[in-house]
Amino acid sequence: MTLVFLLIRAKHGKNGLVRAQLEKFEEITELYEVFGRYDIIAKVETYSNKEFRNFVQNKLRVEEGIKSVEPIFSAEDL
Repeated sequence: MTLVFLLIRAKHGKNGLVRAQLEKFEEITELYEVFGRYDIIAKVETYSNKEFRNFVQNKLRVEEGIKSVEPIFSAEDL
């Protein structure tokens, strides 16, 4: 199992829209709006790195309102 935390910056005024879009993905198990450099932190669990790559390329990148995404990969396997 691959565990990744996504540090997400939303376009100005789009936090609610981005959060609503992210909530529909089964790969995202936890979602937090935060203050600071990033707007949202998402915990993503997939079965492999390949599945994570497919999630980012085919689902996450087509969502409206996302300015940037920085993945942080866990050092531990689930």
